[in-house]
Amino acid sequence: MTKLFLFDFDGTLVDSAPDLISSANYLFTKYEKKSISYEEGREIASDGVNAFLRMRFEDNYDFDSLADEFLIHYSNNILSNTTFFEGIPEVIELIKKKNLYWGVVTNKPRNLTEKILKFYGLINHLDVLTCGDDGLTPKPSPDMLISACSKLGIDVKDTIYIGDGLRDIQAAISAKIESVLACYGYLKVNDDIESWGADYLIHHPDEIINLVNN
Repeated sequence: MTKLFLFDFDGTLVDSAPDLISSANYLFTKYEKKSISYEEGREIASDGVNAFLRMRFEDNYDFDSLADEFLIHYSNNILSNTTFFEGIPEVIELIKKKNLYWGVVTNKPRNLTEKILKFYGLINHLDVLTCGDDGLTPKPSPDMLISACSKLGIDVKDTIYIGDGLRDIQAAISAKIESVLACYGYLKVNDDIESWGADYLIHHPDEIINLVNN
């Protein structure tokens, strides 16, 4: 029986692509680089800051400095257009109604993740939050998922992890946790998702309700 539902953040719980793309284009404009389209940016919105930087900057640039600039702008504008995917609030409400546990396991830094969760009033309602700068090896390592389960004293066999990227599925498989690929998230056109080995493929958050009700 599933007792714990763990979620990736960007591309699974929240649609943060618009604000990430806006921050990237702010930087590209500043350095007189060509802007990226929404479609280009959405595909890499789960891949971290460097994925955006590599789209326009050559190796001779100081990527650490560029990343800092990106993150400052992003942090200041992180709530401009970021929203929960349609159906996610209802899924969380159902999980809590059934007295089950839920949490977030993300490679995103804690301060940025918490900023969004606080804005939407969820920071005190989730049961566990594990972030990329918490000192654990980030996904695709299973360490963050195993740690989240351990904090709640819940067996990995009683846990489901929902994410939109290959690293999410790899981490879940390594942790021996059931995996759900959120195909409504930030997949790339050429992703061979059938080969990733996810236990479930879903195309809308509403489909998570079936897993909660099982």
